Amino acid sequence: MIILKNARLIGPLTEGYDGQYADIWVDNGRIAEIRPQGWTPSGSGLYPEGVQIIDARQNTVMPGLIDMHAHVYMKSLDFNKVKGLDAAHSVLNAYMYAGEYLKAGYTTVRDCGCMYNVTVALEEARKAGELLVPRLISSGQILTPTETGNDTFGELYVEADSPEEVRKAARRQFQLKNDFIKYMVTGAFLNEKGSPGMVIAALDELKAAVEIAEMKESYVCGHAHSAEGIKRAIAAGIRTVEHGVFLDDECIDLFQKTPNCYLVPTGAITIACEGDTEFLSDNLKEKAYQYFEEERNNINKAYQAGLKMGFGSDLDMENFVQNIGYEFTARTDYYNFKPMDILLQATKNSAEIMKLDDITGTIKVGKMADLIVCDGNPDENIRVMNKPLLHVMAEGKIVY
Repeated sequence: MIILKNARLIGPLTEGYDGQYADIWVDNGRIAEIRPQGWTPSGSGLYPEGVQIIDARQNTVMPGLIDMHAHVYMKSLDFNKVKGLDAAHSVLNAYMYAGEYLKAGYTTVRDCGCMYNVTVALEEARKAGELLVPRLISSGQILTPTETGNDTFGELYVEADSPEEVRKAARRQFQLKNDFIKYMVTGAFLNEKGSPGMVIAALDELKAAVEIAEMKESYVCGHAHSAEGIKRAIAAGIRTVEHGVFLDDECIDLFQKTPNCYLVPTGAITIACEGDTEFLSDNLKEKAYQYFEEERNNINKAYQAGLKMGFGSDLDMENFVQNIGYEFTARTDYYNFKPMDILLQATKNSAEIMKLDDITGTIKVGKMADLIVCDGNPDENIRVMNKPLLHVMAEGKIVY
């Protein structure tokens, strides 16, 4: 048993306890009790024998963070090196990146595309207690129509050009023990010669993917930049729309009228591509520069309209490690989100969107003890998330 003492709690991220400060009792990997500071059984002042005490010292304790848009095999933005990786180096990179995620407080990571099914292997090793990595939710290879730029990322994509081919490809990803399907609805900024504003998926193909996912009690997440692509994704029944750079007022209205479809913006990768990135070609940099302000304005408009959003970064490992809390910074500096809303997106919202809110996303008795101790009060100053964490607990184990 572990007792996390003198924890400062954030109301919207805590369930079943109204106080600002508490002791959190953890047993068998789950939150067993949330009690006032100093509480002991029968008021004895004595703790059970063998209990490990960790003093948070009035610092903020939050649920473990969630990144809904990761590529943990992606070591850097040098795509020429990444796409040529063999299976051994791909899994090594994924293991290193997953470890960095956990160190940064991400106890759940949704991987939106990898090669060689590496994230399934890592998750199986995590469950067996063999590796220290976050809980990994995997899509495996990304489904896409045959399209310009697909070779940018080597074996990342599976091409499928009809509803029948899509069904086969989707079934294969589930056969490989992946958790959901990722689909390219539009072109992409970082695909050489790809057009992010172009819709590339037919409606019947998207519906075929959704049909198979629903049969497996799962869902489809769709890469979509253009307004028309977003509308097509919503019409097909896709659960999450990634990026959403060119969404318009009609898209926002459709999101509001479709309770089971959510937007997952990815601000950090846009800022990373705006920086001095030597690996990106002139073509890729030009596309990123051209739509920088448009993305900011559109995502801010969606936020101001009250859309429930997930938290995703789409970052490579090098940028993730060099810039602690990169997506938190992006959402307050690039976008214009309030700190409390960002924290909700990175925990409670993302857990609900991924249908994991029965085990994580808030601090609640009975949920997994996925907890982080921040050095300060991030609900008041989001810059706290740019500092190393004091402690990280994953399923009741102190990992950092």
